[in-house]
Parts: sequence; structure tokens; C-alpha cells
Amino acid sequence: MTVDVYKNCPSYKNEYYMLRMTNKEDKADLLKVYSDEKSLPFFNSDNCGEDDFHYTTENRMEQAIEYWCWEYDR
Repeated sequence: MTVDVYKNCPSYKNEYYMLRMTNKEDKADLLKVYSDEKSLPFFNSDNCGEDDFHYTTENRMEQAIEYWCWEYDR
């Protein structure tokens, strides 16, 4: 069975992790990670659009999530 991940984004969950599509409600939790300067060296390993992935406000984090969702839909 072939699944088109662009028509229906799969999710996976076990006792340690939950992987699913990001949404705006995730912004406060994601901001904890993306605002941490110690985490910064681990982001943007693919040089994606010259964004350094260092977000320090909920507004900027929400903009990033909106962009990620837009790219997914595109």
C-alpha cells in the first residue's frame, strides 16, 4: 500500500515520541527550543533559505510554522 504523505501526513507515536505535522498550537513549545542559543548549531543543516532558525518571539515562531505548512501544501 502506497501512502502519499502530501495528501495525508502520517503520525507516529510510541512511549517516547510523537511525530506529527506541526501546527500553530505548537508555537509555545517550539519556541522553547528555537529560542535556545545552545540549540542553534543543530538547526539549518541544509542551509534552507538563509534562515538561521533562531526565533525569540511567539509571533516569529508562528510565522515560521505558517511557512512550513505553506511549503508542505505547496
